[in-house]
Amino acid sequence: MLTKFINCCIQDEDELEMDFQSKLSKEIDNMNYNNDEEVDGVLSLFPSKYIREDERGRIKFSKECIINHLTELSQKNFIKKYEDNYIHLSILNNNNPVNNCPLLRFEIILKKSSFKKKVPTIEELVSPILIPNLRIKCDKNFKEFEIIKLINKNTAITRMVSANQLTMISEREFLDKKTFFFDNGVFYSFNTSIPDSLYPPKKEPVRVLNYICAMIVKEDKENFYFDSYNQVDIKMDIPEVLIVMSFPMKMKEFFDGLIEIFNK
Repeated sequence: MLTKFINCCIQDEDELEMDFQSKLSKEIDNMNYNNDEEVDGVLSLFPSKYIREDERGRIKFSKECIINHLTELSQKNFIKKYEDNYIHLSILNNNNPVNNCPLLRFEIILKKSSFKKKVPTIEELVSPILIPNLRIKCDKNFKEFEIIKLINKNTAITRMVSANQLTMISEREFLDKKTFFFDNGVFYSFNTSIPDSLYPPKKEPVRVLNYICAMIVKEDKENFYFDSYNQVDIKMDIPEVLIVMSFPMKMKEFFDGLIEIFNK
């Protein structure tokens, strides 16, 4: 079970308050975790206090609604910007992106033949994405990853801090609500930012606004297929040409690291 993998990596709450910014961990840990609340007409995976005002009416946070939302996204008109035999990058054809932040789609194919010792199960494959110490090991795009609280077996509050990117982008902080689950053999991960009002951001690291970070993982006999969607306001304008030049490389580094974990 994914929960078994994750539970073994979560620190004691007293240790969390020592290791993490104490005010933030105290505020989050003392919240009333009521995960059977109806929000916007559905039984929400997250209490309403975690849902930003700009999300209401746009995203509904039940398992079924998340699957439907991602299915609808996959059918939209994405324009291919980069393609090789490993990774495809496309950008949603939208004349009015949210706050000028493009919606990126990455489609990655991992050949099962890339795993030299043993082909992992799909559950084993996604576990390093969710487990802090393994994620940091395989994903050099981030320098910190903490699970602050498990709301239930498939829902958590997480904090991630990026490494410096492209030498000109300073560290960025992601404070997100995250859910992850399997449905008919397909893995789904979906997270968005919690409201800044729960813990006002500091000057450094720069707090981003994560509109969506989602990943769908499927498999067949020969391959694993990753389909991910990312729309993040990093509080800095990045020209599209720089996105197309740099982001595929960053994704390749991550998936190369993921394969390496299982090949050691």
